[in-house]
Amino acid sequence: MDVYLKQAIMHVIDRGFGDPVFSQTNLDLTNINIREYLTKKIEKLVSAQSKTGMLVEGSKMAQLIKIAPDDFEKVSKEIVEQWFSIYKQSEDAPSADVFVILYEDDAQAYIAMLKVDYHQGFTHLIGDQDGKLSNELIIHQSILSGKTTKADEGFSVQVAELTYQLMEKKYTFSGDKMEYLSTKVIESAPMPSLEQNVKTVKKIAEKVAKQYDVPKFEVVNQVKEAVQESIDQEQAIDTDVIAKHIFKDNVSAQVEFNDTIAQEVESPKMPVSKAVQEIATKKYGKQKLKLSNGIELTVPLDVYQNPDLIEFQNHPDGTISVMIKNVEKVISKL
Repeated sequence: MDVYLKQAIMHVIDRGFGDPVFSQTNLDLTNINIREYLTKKIEKLVSAQSKTGMLVEGSKMAQLIKIAPDDFEKVSKEIVEQWFSIYKQSEDAPSADVFVILYEDDAQAYIAMLKVDYHQGFTHLIGDQDGKLSNELIIHQSILSGKTTKADEGFSVQVAELTYQLMEKKYTFSGDKMEYLSTKVIESAPMPSLEQNVKTVKKIAEKVAKQYDVPKFEVVNQVKEAVQESIDQEQAIDTDVIAKHIFKDNVSAQVEFNDTIAQEVESPKMPVSKAVQEIATKKYGKQKLKLSNGIELTVPLDVYQNPDLIEFQNHPDGTISVMIKNVEKVISKL
């Protein structure tokens, strides 16, 4: 991502106050610390856990997003008011600061709303006690997470196309835990996240593999390879590509996998955005193995796929040997 911040504002949502405290001035984006903080938060909105979708044309949120670049301060307040009208109904949703940000990425305008929850932290207070300098330790109740930590919730919408990335949490409403941000605030059903899609693929692959006596560890490793291959080739999680990779020459297993997964996903081909593709490469580009004897290995995918470098041998007694081959040197790290 190449984020260029144009305007940003922070509104205070202290549940103890009741109503939000709306700022009447923008944040100073000439301050490098503020720029870095907001930029990192925006970048971390895109992850394997983030969901994607498109706002409903004509919805209240879509209307606000479209006019936000032209009347940013006023519309930022209206966006937060719409969100807070739902949020305040929760019994356990915490106090937070909310940032509304207008930015550009690849010459496209975006509006983001990011919620950063308060955390308790300790700091010092320099005071005077009977004429003597006094350094005291105090508890601060409204500490925000650092720039390297993602926002607790939020969304970013491309203004022209109304497509979005979203992260949401479950809070209690009338005694029931629920995700409210997509269903009640932006009123748009998102597509499952990359992580959710991969979990579904893994669950069904293991179920089918069990019927065809394929070892579980082989299936899990094959799923990672298949997901990475599918994203590289199709820029999507393509269940047909994945079925052929996992079950190779077993056509019956491929058919059963595709039939079963069709019952749980809306489409056999689930697109993955460019930003998430980069995350997928980092996340699924390595195999992480934990052996029953306590040994743990992290193996790059190209090494894992090369029998000249690593080999798995199945023995008649059910045990497995892992052979690491052609190693030029071993580096020990503390």
